[in-house]
Amino acid sequence: MSDEEFLLDEIEKGIIAHGGDLGGWTKREDDTLQLFDGRVTLRALIHDSNPSNKLEMVHAHVLTTLHDYDDEVLDACLMGMGANAEEALSEAAIIWITGVSGPIKSFIDNKPVCMTCQAGVVDGDPSQGYVPGNYGFPNHRAFVGPSFARGISNDKVGNQLDDSKPWFQFAAESAAPRRVHLAKSTVLAKGKEGWSRSLEVDGHDVSYHEPVWSVGVRCPDYGYLTRFAVFEFPPNSNAMKRRKELERTIKYFAKHYSDYESIDQLLDTMEKKGFDPELVHEVEAYSTIAFGRALFEHLGVQYSPKVIRARRNGKVELDVPLMSIPAYTRAKALAAQFRQTMPEKEFQALCLYNAESQAIMNAMDDVGEDLDLSGLTMYPCVVPDRGVSNETMDKALDILNNMIEGKRKQKNAKPWWKFW
Repeated sequence: MSDEEFLLDEIEKGIIAHGGDLGGWTKREDDTLQLFDGRVTLRALIHDSNPSNKLEMVHAHVLTTLHDYDDEVLDACLMGMGANAEEALSEAAIIWITGVSGPIKSFIDNKPVCMTCQAGVVDGDPSQGYVPGNYGFPNHRAFVGPSFARGISNDKVGNQLDDSKPWFQFAAESAAPRRVHLAKSTVLAKGKEGWSRSLEVDGHDVSYHEPVWSVGVRCPDYGYLTRFAVFEFPPNSNAMKRRKELERTIKYFAKHYSDYESIDQLLDTMEKKGFDPELVHEVEAYSTIAFGRALFEHLGVQYSPKVIRARRNGKVELDVPLMSIPAYTRAKALAAQFRQTMPEKEFQALCLYNAESQAIMNAMDDVGEDLDLSGLTMYPCVVPDRGVSNETMDKALDILNNMIEGKRKQKNAKPWWKFW
């Protein structure tokens, strides 16, 4: 029996033993498992299995096809540990049953079951699973599963990390242009350093790490909590239509970047081909930041998670999280695909376009290839709206320059900004 088959068998046994709201007929056949009276079909993938601290560790993905939702697939990333491979797989099965099955069943039934809650229900009854806090899902139908802990025994900590905390912030902004998604959030306790947060959406399609997660809850010395959620974009919503068009714009921009002598020629061509001028501008302004970071981030460059926005209405917005901007988050997700599918020279050229990458290249020219990029800290960039006035842009640049002057003594900080 393969590891994948063993994992599905363990899930089926657990679901049958649980019964109740997770009940219904089940069917194991070849590499699939049908649950909930055939409304979903599961498949499993084992990515790797490695020993860790004398324990076996398994990295598995369980793919759940929702037959009531045009066969959309929800990808759950699971980590299991045990004295041997079978124990590790059994733990992964328990995690799926405990943390993933409830949100999925709640979503397809449209009511909370198995310690799952529906998020963002104004005047909802928490005792029935309807909570007012949105967990970081603004304006989305979302079902959030229970948290499960490792290394944290104090229930008070888990209770304080409730629906009012942004467990899944930026999940919706990062999601691909499909209707239904599964997100996984893990918060890590680091004692005096506080909490950090890791977010995954649709398996590894979106991966985001927030080194400082400030939620006002006392942090234990060590341990972590994980929870899963299922959320959706309303069918035929403007948000999903715009996300689809954004994805198309990012892919065209990346594919054809090297076909033109200047960026202006590419942008003009895209607008003539019917691409939305606003989206074309967002891709040129924000997606290229994500591309550049895909090339250098793993080398230790300390990038700012925020930008300064010069708005068309004359305002300047400070500390705008890049992860709140879909043109950045979707490009961040797609960059991994482009690295695999594009010729290496074309991918590198795409990644070197933006001002951050140019600043790094200039630093390497000044210092040499021995430059330790892990010692390079980047200031936030100024990004203008399409059609912003010179006056507003000057105001935004003055803010950045004042920031640089105030931190001039900070070692290895390299100022830069984006011209338009």
